[in-house]
Amino acid sequence: MNMIRALLDRSLQVFCCILFVCMVGVASWQVITRYILNSPSTMSEALLRFLLIWLSMMAIAYVSGKRGHVSLTLLGDHLTGSIKKLLDISIEAIFIVFALSVFIYGGIQATANTMSQTYPMLQIPKAFIYVSLPVAGTIITIYCILNCISLYRNIAIKGVDEQ
Repeated sequence: MNMIRALLDRSLQVFCCILFVCMVGVASWQVITRYILNSPSTMSEALLRFLLIWLSMMAIAYVSGKRGHVSLTLLGDHLTGSIKKLLDISIEAIFIVFALSVFIYGGIQATANTMSQTYPMLQIPKAFIYVSLPVAGTIITIYCILNCISLYRNIAIKGVDEQ
């Protein structure tokens, strides 16, 4: 279980860093072409938007794996023991339902609906943007299952529970 979490963590870290470096490069190219060459790049803004969507979806998945997502802790802070554990596992179960219904099911529907549409500036199917939803949803679901197992076994989740 720890090996799966470590592999997912490392893969997402590397992927997000690569996306971010690509974004910096594309944004720099846009500035150079616009202000130095006086001939702005036509596709850099569209590519930045594409990369930002993918970076955001993968970062959301990574943060959910660390249980670093925004949450109201008013009730959880006053609970202890098995009731707190039940609340935490219930929150993870709600995340699983949300990821399965919105990210995966909705993402697959959006991807299928946009497969024949072309992103004009990049000349790629729009589905390449929307496929980030089911990918992120799958990763979130895996992380939530791992979190439930860790919570059930009283294993600290690295990143959040050690604070």
